[in-house]
Amino acid sequence: MDLLQKIKSERAQSKKKRPFKRTLFDKVNCLVRTYGLEVSFLSRLEVPEDYLSEANVEFAQLRKKKPIEFPLFSLAAEREYRLATAIMNKVDNPYLEFAQSPEEIAISKTLFDLNPSLGADQLVRYHFETLLLCERAKKEMKDLAKQANDSQRRKGAGSARESLGDEGSLPDSLEQRIEQLQSFVEKVEDSQAQ
Repeated sequence: MDLLQKIKSERAQSKKKRPFKRTLFDKVNCLVRTYGLEVSFLSRLEVPEDYLSEANVEFAQLRKKKPIEFPLFSLAAEREYRLATAIMNKVDNPYLEFAQSPEEIAISKTLFDLNPSLGADQLVRYHFETLLLCERAKKEMKDLAKQANDSQRRKGAGSARESLGDEGSLPDSLEQRIEQLQSFVEKVEDSQAQ
């Protein structure tokens, strides 16, 4: 291909229509307007929500997203504009683009810190809370597996009765919890593959 054909080809490519993509500001401003967010919402972003504080989290339900139709263009009053830009500055991570509720905006930083490599298909399908619980379940499974291995080593050293009690029920409860967590993670990851 000579230079002239290459230039013509590039010009033809540049003239093709491309779909319009909404900006991050349009999406955040739509959430501000839809949910009637106030400046007080910014204080909620300073303290990330901690879902580990719930003592006995049940991983049974997969929470799907409620779709929102974002406008192509966003007109904002001065108050909305300031709030939307303040949110974008505070929650500066790529997952914000996939948030569809104030709750997801608040969770996005924690989720990004736990796993910065989630794919777009995962972020579009499930509520960030479900993805956060999945990441926490993976971490808890690793910790429990390590704890089970440690208890097995202690059992071999003869101190099983001290660490496990008379019945030795700790490994059973650990095994059940690991199975519960594994089941939850598989549900999330299996449906992400579909």
